[in-house]
Amino acid sequence: MLKPLLATSLFMTLPALAAADDLSWMEGHWRSEADGRVSEEIWTNGEGGLYLGVNRSLRNGQASGFEYLRIINTDERTAYCAQPGGGEAVCFDRVESTEHAVTFENPEHDFPQRITYVREGDTLTATISDLSGEQAFSFGWTLVED
Repeated sequence: MLKPLLATSLFMTLPALAAADDLSWMEGHWRSEADGRVSEEIWTNGEGGLYLGVNRSLRNGQASGFEYLRIINTDERTAYCAQPGGGEAVCFDRVESTEHAVTFENPEHDFPQRITYVREGDTLTATISDLSGEQAFSFGWTLVED
C-alpha cells in the first residue's frame, strides 16, 4: 500500500517542480534610473533550457559596468552563472523557487554566496548576500514596455 501512496505523492509534486523551474516571469527588459545612474537587466526566454541575460550600468551617461548572465535549466540542475565584466563565470545552484521568486547559492564563493530574484508586478528585485544574510545588497528594476 505504501508504494502506490509514494507514487501518487511523487506524481502530485511533479507539476510543482516543473513550475518551480519556469522562470519566464524574469523575461524582458528591466531598467532603473536615479541620480544620474541607470541600471538595466535584460533576460531572454528560456527556450532550450537556457535563459540569457545581460546587465549594464551607466553613470552620467557613461558605461560603468556590465555583466553577462545565464540560467541553465536541465533535468539535473538549474544554475545561475554570472560573468562580471565578461570575466570567468561563477555559477550558483538553485536552492529554492516559487511562482515569482528564485534563490541560487554557492557557499564556496567569497561574495555573493546567495542571489535571489523576486518579481512583484512590474518590478524585479535582485538581492545578493552572504549565506548569513548579514551582508546584503538589493537592486530593483521596472519592466520597460518596448
